[in-house]
Amino acid sequence: MNTIAIVGGGLGGLLTAAEFKRRGAEPIVLEASDRPGGVAQTVVEDGFLLEPAASSMLLPKPDLSPILDAAGAQVTPATEAAKTRYVYTRGRLIEINESPAALLAPIVSVRGKLRAAAEPFVKHPAEAPEESLLDFLSRRFGPEMGRLGATLMAHGVFAADPADLSARGAFPAMVDLDDEAGSIIRGVLRRRKERPKPASPKVRASVHVPVGGMAGLARTLADYLGTAFVPNTPVKYVKPSGTGWVVETEGDSVTADMVVLAVPPHQARSITPPDVAEALDGTQVAPVVVVGIGAPASDLPLPEGFGVLVGPDSGFRTLGVLFESAYAPGRAPEGFALAKGIFGGSADPAAFDLADDALVELLTEETSRIVGTPVRPTWSKTVRTFPGIPQYRIGHAAWLRRLDEALGAHPGLHVAGWGYRGIGVSGLAKEANRLATLWEQQAERT
Repeated sequence: MNTIAIVGGGLGGLLTAAEFKRRGAEPIVLEASDRPGGVAQTVVEDGFLLEPAASSMLLPKPDLSPILDAAGAQVTPATEAAKTRYVYTRGRLIEINESPAALLAPIVSVRGKLRAAAEPFVKHPAEAPEESLLDFLSRRFGPEMGRLGATLMAHGVFAADPADLSARGAFPAMVDLDDEAGSIIRGVLRRRKERPKPASPKVRASVHVPVGGMAGLARTLADYLGTAFVPNTPVKYVKPSGTGWVVETEGDSVTADMVVLAVPPHQARSITPPDVAEALDGTQVAPVVVVGIGAPASDLPLPEGFGVLVGPDSGFRTLGVLFESAYAPGRAPEGFALAKGIFGGSADPAAFDLADDALVELLTEETSRIVGTPVRPTWSKTVRTFPGIPQYRIGHAAWLRRLDEALGAHPGLHVAGWGYRGIGVSGLAKEANRLATLWEQQAERT
């Protein structure tokens, strides 16, 4: 037997299954709904293409690119506009691009910049407790730059309150730099110095978008899996059986060497052994609302860029606005523009309860302030995601350790997906690679 049962056919489960298949295993994906993709359900309407969840990915990536190539996924590079980002803070729209000149952007005061520049000289505590993202960045870069950076990162990735979000849980690579070098800046410089020079010039990752949207990517991955993708198959529970596992569904059962629970913790909790279910308890999610507005480009004059994140004290309820048609080909009809706003999360939970019309009006008004001229949408769409985005709050790293200990008592049982170790398509692919490597190592031992 060489079967891997994957519970959940969202992007996490699909990427994991595709990586297993690419390496010669026999995965089977058990999906409760009638279609693949989970929250990646692209809305295509009146010539507009709106993504209610992730809308792009960075490529090439060592974990993600081989999976997409094996599955035959079609992706297209974003336009040059994707290299330009904006911040709305201090009452103005400020461009942040990839050039060194971005350091001169007036995102904070001169005093705030001088304090941030002193980051390499800030002592690293002997025993650093788990800090919130806000406390961590404020300690490293000072209160002004720290608050701005923490707000943008928390809103942009998790729709979260930076005072609640765990720095180590949500952005472990950044905290690792501080642990290793006593400074984020010194850590970056050290890694660059130690990195071996490639034999050929390295291709820098850039923004790409899947043809047909994320839902199209999900269908491509499901097609690659063929009959191994099984929709309309809710899982009742998983239990150990001999040296393997039995996955019990409503109408049948699957016997497997390995089981990957590619579902959110609250769903995995209901189908796992009691000790694992107990370890899965305590996670939190926050519902979000995505609002799209479209119009002739003259009535929705978007800046050339990827989008804008909104800083603290702006008075905005929109956490960020993506300029979808400015960077992503095919997101709007010819001559039209499309913007996408994000509301809610733990940053502003009350926004989830606002009526659709009120949210469209909010996005229209706040986008008008951002671009500096009234916008007049002729098309709109509101998509609510419930229960929503996982919140990696303070204690998340310790929770993961407890979960790993519980899973360690059940060889062959694993978890995957954005509820655990990272949000984003690249993060899901990295976890798929880790699990497939574990499977190969176990196969070699047996």
